Amino acid sequence: MEDVFRFADKLGPEKIVHIHEPRVGLRAIVVVDNTATGPAIGGTRMAPDVSVEECFRLARAMTFKNAAAGLAHGGAKSVIFGNPSLPQAERERLVRAFAAGIRNLKEYIPGPDMGTNETAMAWVKDEIGRSVGLPRELGGIPLDEIGATGFGLAVAAEAAQEFSKVQL
Repeated sequence: MEDVFRFADKLGPEKIVHIHEPRVGLRAIVVVDNTATGPAIGGTRMAPDVSVEECFRLARAMTFKNAAAGLAHGGAKSVIFGNPSLPQAERERLVRAFAAGIRNLKEYIPGPDMGTNETAMAWVKDEIGRSVGLPRELGGIPLDEIGATGFGLAVAAEAAQEFSKVQL
């Protein structure tokens, strides 16, 4: 028998939720790792081949990332099993069904990740009233436009260079 608690330690995960909505072909996993500092924030990935273990590891990374940033949020991650290249109407059906599936999971605030984007988060917000990574017209900050990931990578590279004494 598979040990369903194989990832558990004193930090979490608090919940692993499987969502299945056969009417639209939805299969999804949500891992809420830790909410000790507040509701968990983490991206919603759309991919055909992510394991529960990978989803857990990504959720744990979000717990540490949010703590390191001093945010009043814990960490989580979710995966919608699907091809992110599906036509927009099919992606929208999956994302909206996913949102309905997490409606009562109030301790989780989803955001965009690989295979999802600001538009997907707008669908989530429309369905359940909560998400981050929204389009500008819904009050979001255009992270891709301002290069937030690239800026974070540059800051991390500078810190690593200083620490390692290796010239990059």
